[in-house]
Amino acid sequence: MSSENTFAKFLVVPLGFSLEAYRSILTELNFLDGLKISVARSIIGPICTIVVVFMSAYVLSRDELVFRKFFSRYVIFAMYFTAGILPVYVNISDLHLTGSFWVYILPNLVSVFGLILIRAFIQELPKSLEESAFIDGASDFQVAFKIVFPLCVPVLAAITLFEFINQWNAFGDTLLYNSTRSELFTLQYILSNYLKNGTISSATDMTALNQGGKNFTLESVKMAMTVTVCIPILLVYPFLQKYFIKGLLLGAVKE
Repeated sequence: MSSENTFAKFLVVPLGFSLEAYRSILTELNFLDGLKISVARSIIGPICTIVVVFMSAYVLSRDELVFRKFFSRYVIFAMYFTAGILPVYVNISDLHLTGSFWVYILPNLVSVFGLILIRAFIQELPKSLEESAFIDGASDFQVAFKIVFPLCVPVLAAITLFEFINQWNAFGDTLLYNSTRSELFTLQYILSNYLKNGTISSATDMTALNQGGKNFTLESVKMAMTVTVCIPILLVYPFLQKYFIKGLLLGAVKE
């Protein structure tokens, strides 16, 4: 927030208060395009993940599931061992997801850590709740989404927060799959490029920013972008913090 003439000084209060760096990244760069993609993946991704992971966790929590132990061990195995970048890239390419927005969503539908956490939470719920619902004629779908799902709000909120932060901070998938599609660049990928190369894209650099008599430094724009991408996390976390703590602690203490 200091003026462009301030260099290499440790300041508590801005020297020559100025918001020109923020105004420039919001109006002259492809910041808003990256913001749209980041917001979209950070909203759609966690919602889809929660639905898929909850249904999987509910199924794995059922004692009557055939080969339940096998599927549980298979899921845990996938948590610790992965194929690696190259096989995953080939798989994503064969599925024709490269160069599309859905490459941010579909490969991240299943969070193994979240699945195990939700399953453990469901197993701690009183079985009498489900049994009484079945006696009244409820189906598995109704029991899952009308009885179990509302009771899992704390742990679901914790997983939602995890997934939101992961989606918001992700830039590696953009680098691997959408590096040639500037309209699909996420805000974090734009920031990453800028921090490494000092440029936003091949067509935008400090020369473009300094047009019109402005004199921005590289560091001022870097810091303005860094602060800006942290704002959504700072806004979301306080509202989910109580659910986050409660969701992680419930079921952890055995009596």
